[in-house]
Amino acid sequence: MLAPMKYRGFTWPNNPKTFEVELRRTLHSYKLPFSGFAVQNLGVQNRVFKGEGEFMGPDAYDSFRRLAEAFSLSGAGWLEHPVWPPVKVHFAKLRLKEEPREEYVSYSFEFWECEEQSGYTQSELDPDKSKYISAQENDTLALIATRYSKQLADLIRINPQVKNPDSIVKGQIIRIS
Repeated sequence: MLAPMKYRGFTWPNNPKTFEVELRRTLHSYKLPFSGFAVQNLGVQNRVFKGEGEFMGPDAYDSFRRLAEAFSLSGAGWLEHPVWPPVKVHFAKLRLKEEPREEYVSYSFEFWECEEQSGYTQSELDPDKSKYISAQENDTLALIATRYSKQLADLIRINPQVKNPDSIVKGQIIRIS
């Protein structure tokens, strides 16, 4: 079972059905007089994280209301996905897709990566430098502490989301520094 997705104070009661990461590059094509065209690469843009999900049960509308409250907060926050490293994002879009069903809410969302992203570059994904890792099958905080030459007490302190250090869900994001 994957760890739940989180954004600021909101934890998804069940992870979204779909989650996509859009990588974008800005290109511009120029017409050259009498000869064709030239393409200019203006660089990579921010990543966009999109998805769709459902809330079901007696708390469905309350869950959506709490997600909408997280949307209403200004500024950027950290998005924690069960598989990807945490990323600083702006909550750009939230849409309620109501159907005539009791105790059911369908929604979609969109997050935009911040320019001031302060955690992850490709070189930082090196296990010796990474601030976060994705837990492997049968991991415990003690095993992770040994693997990354960290003190178990430090890992327990900086990972308050881990309720039982001896039982970590595969894919759960663990802070190691």
